[in-house]
Amino acid sequence: MIPAKCKDLISALTDGGWSFVVNHGTDTGDSPFISIEARRGKVHIMITWHTRATGTYRLFSCMVNRRDVSLTKAMEAVHSPEDAA
Repeated sequence: MIPAKCKDLISALTDGGWSFVVNHGTDTGDSPFISIEARRGKVHIMITWHTRATGTYRLFSCMVNRRDVSLTKAMEAVHSPEDAA
C-alpha cells in the first residue's frame, strides 16, 4: 500500500506545476520502494520510502537541493511559490 504522505506529495507536486517522476520498484533483495524526484526552477527534491527491514513503507531519505531535510520541510518547499523556493 502506498503511504498516504507519498500520495499527498504527488498531489501537491501536480497541483504546484512541478516536473517529477515516480519510481515504484524493488531493490536487489526484493524489498519494494517508492522514490520521487521533482524539480521546479532551482529546487530539486528527492524522497524515498522503503520497506527494507520493516516490511512496511517508511521514509528512507528526504532531500531538498542535496540537503537532508524532514518531510515537513520538503512539503514546505513544494508549497512555496516558485520564486521563493
